[in-house]
Amino acid sequence: MSKFLKDDRCYLSNGGSSETFTVREDLPVGSIIGTLPIPGDPSKDGDIELTLTSEHSPVGIQESTKNLILNQALDKEGVSGLASVLLDVACSKKETDDPSITIPVRIIVTDANDNAPVFVGAPYSVNISEVTVVGSTVIQGIKAVDKDQYGPFSTVSYHVAEGPYSKYLTFENSLEGHVVLSTALDYETMPNFTVTIRAQDQGEPPQVSITTLTVWVQDADDQNPRFLAERYKAVLPERPIPGTPLVTSQSQIKAEDPDEGILAPIQYSFNSESAEYDLFELNRRTGQVTIRKDLPDDLHLPITLVIKATQMDNPDRYSLTTLTVESDSLVPTDLKFLQTDYVTTALESAPVGQVVITVRTTKPNDKHVRFELHENPTEEFAIQNTGEIIIAKPLDYERQTLYSLRVVASDGKTSDVAWVNITIMNVNDNDPTFSQPQYNFLVKQQDMRVGSLIGTIEVKDGDVNDSIELNLKGTYARVFSISHKGELRVRNLEFLNASTCHIIVFATDNGVPPRQSSALVTVQFPEDVAQSSVFKIKKSDSSLLLMIVFGVLLGTLIIVIITLTIYILKTKQYRDRIPSVVSSGGQPMVNKMATYISGGNLQSNNNNKPQGGQNHNAVEHQSGVENPVFNMADHNHQGTIHRGQLPPSPSEVSAWQGNGTLRDDHQLGNFTTRPGSGLSNGKVQNIYWPNGSIPRRVKKLSWEDEQPNRTELDPDVSVTPLGKTCNDGLKQPGLTVYF
Repeated sequence: MSKFLKDDRCYLSNGGSSETFTVREDLPVGSIIGTLPIPGDPSKDGDIELTLTSEHSPVGIQESTKNLILNQALDKEGVSGLASVLLDVACSKKETDDPSITIPVRIIVTDANDNAPVFVGAPYSVNISEVTVVGSTVIQGIKAVDKDQYGPFSTVSYHVAEGPYSKYLTFENSLEGHVVLSTALDYETMPNFTVTIRAQDQGEPPQVSITTLTVWVQDADDQNPRFLAERYKAVLPERPIPGTPLVTSQSQIKAEDPDEGILAPIQYSFNSESAEYDLFELNRRTGQVTIRKDLPDDLHLPITLVIKATQMDNPDRYSLTTLTVESDSLVPTDLKFLQTDYVTTALESAPVGQVVITVRTTKPNDKHVRFELHENPTEEFAIQNTGEIIIAKPLDYERQTLYSLRVVASDGKTSDVAWVNITIMNVNDNDPTFSQPQYNFLVKQQDMRVGSLIGTIEVKDGDVNDSIELNLKGTYARVFSISHKGELRVRNLEFLNASTCHIIVFATDNGVPPRQSSALVTVQFPEDVAQSSVFKIKKSDSSLLLMIVFGVLLGTLIIVIITLTIYILKTKQYRDRIPSVVSSGGQPMVNKMATYISGGNLQSNNNNKPQGGQNHNAVEHQSGVENPVFNMADHNHQGTIHRGQLPPSPSEVSAWQGNGTLRDDHQLGNFTTRPGSGLSNGKVQNIYWPNGSIPRRVKKLSWEDEQPNRTELDPDVSVTPLGKTCNDGLKQPGLTVYF
């Protein structure tokens, strides 16, 4: 028994022929991979000796042990080390002459989270307009690759690291590199900023990589032009002749576009068509005001001119200012308004405190003059001691569009009244508003059909006369449709491949410029219906392919039927046009069956007498006679007997020409007969037909027998048309044979 065990000292204890070890790729060099499960003792005093068959093996054997030692680094990806190891261990038995036993060893390397995600194309930068709607995707190209094996160690998630600007951007989905805008931008306050992007895998602990995303904010046309001064004042020259420019006491009349990234060109115009505006001329490009006409003597000064600065590329972007024209030489004594009616406009977005218009009196420098506003119950406007009417409360075009104010000026002695009509200009200052920030709908099983109403999304716009357009965006936008009333319906279930669908509804008004807002919509479908809809496209494709195959087969069948119909019609017409074939002697060719039977009479074998006591000569007919079978009476069961002639013998047939007609120099009387041929002196002997051998009902070989010059279809019966006579010399009646 001990000898048996000693012989097995180099064999694996588990009975296998090879051994496999599994180690992680991050196992340090010099570590023990495993121990060979063999009974032998490899120590100095042991009974076996272990060696490696390869000198440069990445694995070694620990001295005097069965332990395998790692000599080289491992790497599952095969970049910085070996991805797998195969080696052979030779086991030699001591004190024997037995050959060594080779033990194959396989070392399987498993993955470890030893690789961090690597960004592709980093660092990143993007240009974003300052009017970009919150929730819009601003960049989709952020991507990081982890070289670890497929699994949690190579699954990368993305995050915006905390920082001063992290509130502006976020990832739509942490597993995708799609960055969306989370806070509105403003070019004037922040033209650019940088955020830190972090990518990490799902290991424990995770491997992390960071990069930067720089955002360049693009200036948009979101501000009105701005005058360099709030108001301007000019004094008439001593000699106000036409063409003289007015010199303002402040800076030159000029407006600029505060959108520094655009700097749209500005044009100037008067904002009224009153009579006093005709006395002056305004340069549209420079804003310079000059005297246009001679000033009348009764002109009441000062005069206030309203000047409008408008962007040339966008007429909806404008601002207003005033130019007060005065004269030191004319000082009226009575307190009067320079105008009894004032007309002006104001934007509903104008801030509180902005001057709408300035009313002037004949005593502009009198500090005792006081102004009051009447017909101003809501107190949106106020008037100052200088005659400036300012905005006291925020205006709203949707609440009131026209204000008629009565202005009273008094110096304590006299007073005067003027009317100021202020028209409010509408501004698209309200975003469309959803009734809910997020909508959730559940679709029942019975509503899983095209056109079904899922729910209603309510959206309103605070601006008067603004219409709202609704649009769907997102991965599942093609599954749904939305009407202008906000009715969300099922549109196409072929693109439904999940039970939960997320879409974004965008509401855009028709203002200038248009304003937009969005809301998230989540639609929940039954789980089983969503799974089955994945195969709808494939099924529809199979149905389409089946319809195409059936269409091709049907078309082929129709073509075959048409071809056969044309062939039959042409064949019939051809056969109707075939003329009677005539021999060279002027005689028609004789049917070969008629040749066999012509010239004699057929008789029965009952004493040469026909059945029924009829005379055998009483039924003779000329060629072309009706078939006797069809002329039989219904009560006659015997059949009519006819006479005929047997065909000539082969020696006699030589008298016939190749085309089936008799030669001119032969007569029937010259034919010779042979014994047994059925001919006697050139005549056909009587042939007796058995009683009842001619059936009452026979089958007609051709359905065209009633046509003249017909041709039998069977080539064994006839190849030539059947004429009424075979030869002028043969006056025997012909016979048509029926089977």
